[in-house]
Amino acid sequence: MMKLSYKDLIFVPITLLVFALGITLNYFAVGVIITLGFGVYTLFKPKNGLIILFMYLPLRPFLLEFNPDLKSIADIILFIALVKVVYMYRKNWKSLFQFQWFELAYFGFILVGVISALITGVSLTSIILQTRSFILLYVMFYIIKRINVTKQDLIKLGWTIVVLTIIISIHGLIEKLSLRSVLLPESWENMPLSATNRIRIYGLLGNPNSLALYMSFVFIIIMYLKNHVQKNKYLILNITLILAMGVFSLTFSRGTWGAFAITALLYIILTKNWRFLKNLAISLVLGILLIALPVSGITTLVENTDFGVGQREVQKEYDQTDGNFSDRMRQTFDQSTIEGSMDSGRLFIIQKGFQVFKDHPIIGTGFGTFGDSSTLSQGSPIYETYDIGLDFYSDNQYIQIIVQTGIIGTILFAIFLLHMLYLTWKHGRGSNYGILVFCLLLGSYVICMVYNAWESDIFTLFYFSFLGYLVNEKFREKVNQHAIE
Repeated sequence: MMKLSYKDLIFVPITLLVFALGITLNYFAVGVIITLGFGVYTLFKPKNGLIILFMYLPLRPFLLEFNPDLKSIADIILFIALVKVVYMYRKNWKSLFQFQWFELAYFGFILVGVISALITGVSLTSIILQTRSFILLYVMFYIIKRINVTKQDLIKLGWTIVVLTIIISIHGLIEKLSLRSVLLPESWENMPLSATNRIRIYGLLGNPNSLALYMSFVFIIIMYLKNHVQKNKYLILNITLILAMGVFSLTFSRGTWGAFAITALLYIILTKNWRFLKNLAISLVLGILLIALPVSGITTLVENTDFGVGQREVQKEYDQTDGNFSDRMRQTFDQSTIEGSMDSGRLFIIQKGFQVFKDHPIIGTGFGTFGDSSTLSQGSPIYETYDIGLDFYSDNQYIQIIVQTGIIGTILFAIFLLHMLYLTWKHGRGSNYGILVFCLLLGSYVICMVYNAWESDIFTLFYFSFLGYLVNEKFREKVNQHAIE
């Protein structure tokens, strides 16, 4: 069993304190100093720097509400770590340009999106922002594939995520119980929410779907830790797991629930890992019974107080009705929801997407044109033509790719997905870990129907890291590069 000393994890509380300092002292100079500080630290401790990303990226939406000048921490950490990798491979530089077919297809897909965007007249800022969202955490895969990742590094990462999960979970429960009135940025407190969204925990991630996705990966990480730490640590791991599953259930993220269920089911069928099933069932049931139901009950009592009535009025700007779990589940398939979806929801997105695609079938309209992350801040040159609102978001990775990159980009993205599937099965079918990565990719195929998963910092952070570790040993054996630390 792997042991870590307190000194091995001292950077975790220090990082959290630095984040707290950054949001308390909301000055440009403070943001720059903190960002550069993380860059310098990564220069000397690159693997710890990468672990810090697992703290920073989940907290990033919350941090930026207080200090927008903290926005480039991930960029500088990955840039410095990449420079370190290039330096370490200086005597074997050809291996820096050894790419799998899925990587080449991914580059081609991005190139098509950029070229098409330039032709459409998308602003350079928007193109850069969207390209960054696809490239940034691919760099994580590139780095992890080429460095020496030890079991100690994985245990260190695991405990880091446990600490952060406890913080995120407790904060999320406080958010729920206080009706979004405590420990949130003012803009989040006053955010108008529909009836069925008011019951959801948004958390420090600022999005219930991202929070559910994060908690899904937390379950996997804690299961790994339970196989590699002393049994006297099980209590804190089990408590964290129950907290995580309780919060997971309170996100009411139907798409993530479905993708998680499919991934777990496939993994259990392929590995016959009944212990995994037992832990999942117990932690989910206890999370609902000990966390979700009591918290929901107390929240109902709070809503009926004078404070609760006043707070709900703030949140009812979009919808004057009340919402609960049964409402959210029922509205998935009821007629009014389907009609609403035809007018402005997911069915509208698909219909509008194919309308645009018919006019631009070969290479599409380009990045920054149809409901991607950059259009939310930069707008799109095609929205007026196709009568699309400025707050439009595609919430469907596939239709977005079809519209923005056309037939050519869609084929390249399909090669990216399918070759990764082949690669994960080829490298991983002999181990439970490899099968897990294979199942995660299959699960992503599902979640991409309702979310833009490949633009999600949370999904790509974990998935590309898992994939990098899967191919790490074979790649370094191939290029004879064992000494890299």
